[in-house]
Amino acid sequence: MSKNLATLIGLSAILQWSSIVGLLKKISFSLGADLAVTLMYTLSTCILLIFFKIPNLKLISRQYLVFATLLFVIYEVCFSYAIALAQTAQQAIEVSVVNYLWPSLTVVMLILFKEIKFNLFVIVGVAISLGGIVVIQMGQGSFSWENIMQNIYLNPISYILAFIGASLWSLYCVITKKYSDGHNPISFFFVAISVVLWIKYLWSHDLANLPSFDLITTSYLLIVSLVVALGYAAWNIGIIKGNITILVTLSYFSPVISTVMSMLILQTSLPTEFWYGVFLVTIGSFVCWISTNWIQLKDKILRRA
Repeated sequence: MSKNLATLIGLSAILQWSSIVGLLKKISFSLGADLAVTLMYTLSTCILLIFFKIPNLKLISRQYLVFATLLFVIYEVCFSYAIALAQTAQQAIEVSVVNYLWPSLTVVMLILFKEIKFNLFVIVGVAISLGGIVVIQMGQGSFSWENIMQNIYLNPISYILAFIGASLWSLYCVITKKYSDGHNPISFFFVAISVVLWIKYLWSHDLANLPSFDLITTSYLLIVSLVVALGYAAWNIGIIKGNITILVTLSYFSPVISTVMSMLILQTSLPTEFWYGVFLVTIGSFVCWISTNWIQLKDKILRRA
């Protein structure tokens, strides 16, 4: 597979992921957070096993496999429950934007792993992205830390899970690019998270009290499961065999795309201030990318000189 094709496949993942927030919130309204998340990953696992099967794990570094599996499972639990536990449609979209801090954090991780050089503008970019989250939490009121904390206090677990998830996903992307040796054990990761979720569900719920399934809920469940499965498979192909710099750059526009699609799916409107915050998150991530790539470009020019 060529590098350009792998990059295009990775790009398709960004488009697919943009619909997950709205679809997952739709089914969690009907089925509850636990069952919605568990069934989504179970069906996604079945889809991935049909298309990719489980690779020969003996060929994969044991350290990478263990660490990447833990990162993937914990991230997915954090992200899914952050969305599913959101109390309203707007809060689900707000939480998803917090999760989209991961492109900025990926640049930070690349610096920590000495893949790229440190630049002061990275700090500026991260600060702008965090500022976007603050603007979103301000709503239509005047700036007040008390108001911001009060808004988060209404459902702190969703916001905390989203931020932890963003941090873990950025680490996962860098670890996968650096240590996977070209292997793509995504189906194994999904088997692991499905097992974890079913253990959790059976521990805390009675299967005799399952909610009823209507045609609309079932349809949304099948669609989101397909999107999740193919999206993650495509992303792993992209970051392993494609151009991760291009993918991270294009992913900076994910908050805008995801917000628009979530609005349409959840049939909700958002205040103007919310959009200001979304664009700040996007701009902050873009500043991180520009600053690091400018250093690399300057180094190449100096070496040639």
